[in-house]
Amino acid sequence: MRAGFAALALAAAPAEAAGQALTRNLLIASNPQPFSPDDLLWMEVRSGDVQLTDTLNVYASRSGVYVPLGEFSRVLDLAVGVFPAQRRAEGWVISPDRQVMIDLASGEARLSGRTIRFSPDQAAIYDDDLYVRLDLLEQILPVRLKADTAAQVMDLTATEALPFQQRADRIRRQAGLVGGPDEPAPVRVETPYTLFTPPAFDVNIGGLLGRDGVDQAGRYDVRAASDLLWAGFEGYVGSNDDGEINDVRVLLTRKDPGGRALGLLGGTRAGLGDVFTPSMPIGAAGFAGRGLFYTSAPLENLDLATPLNLRGELALGEEVELYVNEVLQAAQTSPVQGRYEFLDVPLAFGLNTIRLVFYGSQGQSREVVRRINFGTGQVEAGRLVFRFGAVQQGLTVFDVGDRLDTLSTGETRFTVMADYGLSPGLTISGGASRFTPEGAEARSLGMLGLRSSLGPVAAQIDLAFDDTGGRGGTLGLAARPFGVSIVARHSEYEGGFIDETRQLGVVDLAPLSSATDLRLDGQVKGPRGLAVPVSFNMRQLRRVDGVRLTNAELRASAPLGRFYASSSVAYQDEQGTGFGSPRWLGSTDVATLVSSRLQLRGGLSYELSPDPGIETAYSTLDWQITERNALRLGIVRALGPASETSLQASNLWRADRFDLALNASYETESREWRVGLQMGFGFGYDPFARRYRLTRPGAAVGGSVAVNAWIDENADGVRQADEAGVPGLIVDTPVGPVETPSSGQVISVGLGDGASARVRLNAEGVDDPFLLAGPPVMEFTPRPGRLAVIDYPMRRSAELELNALLRRADGAQRPLAALNVELVSEDGAVVVPGRSDHAGVLFFEGIAPGVWTVRLEEAQSRQLNLRQVEPVQVTIPATGGFVRGGTVLIETGGEATP
Repeated sequence: MRAGFAALALAAAPAEAAGQALTRNLLIASNPQPFSPDDLLWMEVRSGDVQLTDTLNVYASRSGVYVPLGEFSRVLDLAVGVFPAQRRAEGWVISPDRQVMIDLASGEARLSGRTIRFSPDQAAIYDDDLYVRLDLLEQILPVRLKADTAAQVMDLTATEALPFQQRADRIRRQAGLVGGPDEPAPVRVETPYTLFTPPAFDVNIGGLLGRDGVDQAGRYDVRAASDLLWAGFEGYVGSNDDGEINDVRVLLTRKDPGGRALGLLGGTRAGLGDVFTPSMPIGAAGFAGRGLFYTSAPLENLDLATPLNLRGELALGEEVELYVNEVLQAAQTSPVQGRYEFLDVPLAFGLNTIRLVFYGSQGQSREVVRRINFGTGQVEAGRLVFRFGAVQQGLTVFDVGDRLDTLSTGETRFTVMADYGLSPGLTISGGASRFTPEGAEARSLGMLGLRSSLGPVAAQIDLAFDDTGGRGGTLGLAARPFGVSIVARHSEYEGGFIDETRQLGVVDLAPLSSATDLRLDGQVKGPRGLAVPVSFNMRQLRRVDGVRLTNAELRASAPLGRFYASSSVAYQDEQGTGFGSPRWLGSTDVATLVSSRLQLRGGLSYELSPDPGIETAYSTLDWQITERNALRLGIVRALGPASETSLQASNLWRADRFDLALNASYETESREWRVGLQMGFGFGYDPFARRYRLTRPGAAVGGSVAVNAWIDENADGVRQADEAGVPGLIVDTPVGPVETPSSGQVISVGLGDGASARVRLNAEGVDDPFLLAGPPVMEFTPRPGRLAVIDYPMRRSAELELNALLRRADGAQRPLAALNVELVSEDGAVVVPGRSDHAGVLFFEGIAPGVWTVRLEEAQSRQLNLRQVEPVQVTIPATGGFVRGGTVLIETGGEATP
């Protein structure tokens, strides 16, 4: 069977060609065209959100809309060719066994043995292609077409998967191997530990004057971080209200998500200094002290029984809110020894998005986002995961300032745990600990457990025994039926067993006899597509003295028009304590943008039962006066027996290198006033200028990234002194975008301390359209005080134009539309696809300097028997710019090859 495509004629001798032309003209004269040249429209063809071609030669007359079958088939990657001399088209659709033939002479179309008769006004040969009216085309091809001649747009709906859709699906599947079709595979930027790097500092200084000048306070905290002795160093110094040093912490740590934190000893994280021990599933909880820790467990994975405890640095005057899956769960309004701490954070089964939003006293805000996989805790078959920690409880490396000692302060605590994958579906877990609970005697504990899955249900069981005769067991189950996460756990205890993970700060309280936890997370569908995240948490503790403590809370957050609302209802009940009846409490917070620079936020906390009433109400107004100046006004009203109204104001000035805020408050009932001044800044090493410079706060509490973008004139990848920087490159970091100045060099700080951070580089704002950007996504492992340097050479590129022409049998040439070609680099490593438009023009953008070869796409050329008359090579100069590359001349070959 012979095949070609629109405007392709079979090769023949010149004399034969002349005879065929005469015959064709006579036939056309006897069968007038159902349209004229004046009916030409250039239509865009779309399939959903996908543009198939921006211009298709379509004729629209009173008889209907006519589409060129040959060109249209090439747009859809179908192997259907047109033979104008024979007034026929033939080929196959989707698979070779589905033959198709349209014969104008007989007025018949045959599809896999089925015959369709059509009238002369439904198809016509014109301009070396076979134009088919839409109603007939829909019978021949598996498509539905809707043409809007006013908008010059044709919408295509495929009734079965067409080749271009199958190819797009393959691309999506392949892209899914590296993170999704819209996210290119990131380029890894390594930041190995070194002997020493210049440390980064964060400094916060605050002063307060109040009560008619009688009460004064001055506080500061300083954080430092760097590489030291092939580890990450973190240090903290904080003062009391008198400006005297009261807290000092130091830590040497190594982190590697790939599992080689300690080289041959493996590990994902290890530390020495002021650390925390790991928490067990039952028994010993995590505890702070001076000592060491080690883990080889994945950094962002947890099992059903192990609580998530979030701790980190909290600057003087900062507040932090904790959001889990976009639902507000907790907040901390002031640091404790320079830290924030959220214990036993409620998680949903599966992947959780943890968002910490920090609000500075100067009115600034920042976010840290982590993703935690909360599941069965299973590990791969044959793999051993190890956790270990040993500390002196409550002590720091440097004993400085006033310390609140307890009975367990200074006691040794160590915890060791191991998980081993017995099979793909079963993991055994074991552990031991020596610890001293608050208000109790020291004890040794052993633990053994199993992790598995029962179909869609994750299951976990742990048993523990201590040397005082105590015993405990816990069973955890989790599933996600109908999109709702359900996490349930029940524990039983005997013999005075103390489970710190469920009863923090035991002191003189009676031990537990049982503990039950239930968490539900999901989304409630509302009107107009509104999805409201909802979280329900319940915990019931029973003590051996007969006391039963029940706490439950329902939280929800959702956008409502221009407002974003968060609300919660809580239930509290203490049976057996004699402290009254159950209480129902609630709170509601609402935020809205009054304008692009004004944000209003307000909220209430209230009691629903047994004594209904509002307890507190607040409202704040944030006004972004300029890019560098912001004002916050607030009012807080506390009701009840000791009612009080507080008026607050804060004015923030943001300089390039520091933040400065003036804060004031006034209590209306007591007539007390306070005025404070606070300044925060970072101090970091600039690798480009090779000197220290002031930065915005955040340089020492998380990783930083420096981008060096320049025009690489000699293509050596090394910036020379005379090579200009690239301004306008947008560097999108986890804390927000920054833009390179004229030097092409920019630094972003405060990127957190997670397992990885991604930086996206967007060159759309670069003025020079011929500069060729490098990889758009970079990834590295951030750590406090460490600067990851991204060298980003940009080469000049070209816009290349080629013309695709078909050489007919008589030697004449005409433009060839919808021709698929590939532009191949000299080393064959880069292949750039292209397709000619309705005028046969091939246009390529962003082509790097060098020698490129033009070749036909193999699939189309094989299906349609196309041959490139002569090879085409194009040389792109080092200066880039616009290049005309000549002509790609095509002729037909012979019989089709499926």
